[in-house]
Amino acid sequence: MPGPIGRQTVTLLEAPLVAGDYNTTVRDWDDPARTPVSGCTVDYTANSRTRQAGDQTVTRAQLFMPRRAPQVTTGMRVEWDGRTWEIDSVPSHAEGAGPLSGQTVALVEVQGA
Repeated sequence: MPGPIGRQTVTLLEAPLVAGDYNTTVRDWDDPARTPVSGCTVDYTANSRTRQAGDQTVTRAQLFMPRRAPQVTTGMRVEWDGRTWEIDSVPSHAEGAGPLSGQTVALVEVQGA
């Protein structure tokens, strides 16, 4: 069951591209642009823990954006529930879900080695 439906706030993080090593471009996550978005619904969807050479925990969540929210892309991150989440796969487009829906974004957080 999701948390308070449509009453959560997330912060979208977008880092600029900068020159990296060996003629590459990388994202500069030291000072990303921050955009708060209210009216969201976020819920944890899965959690797994691996205990082998190192401890690793993978947590997944689903973010439902409100209509007219900024478009989320794979190069962004999301802050929610005191954590920073990576975008897991390509976010869906709101147009595919209908005119009253917002974007749906799968989130993942990996902790440990």
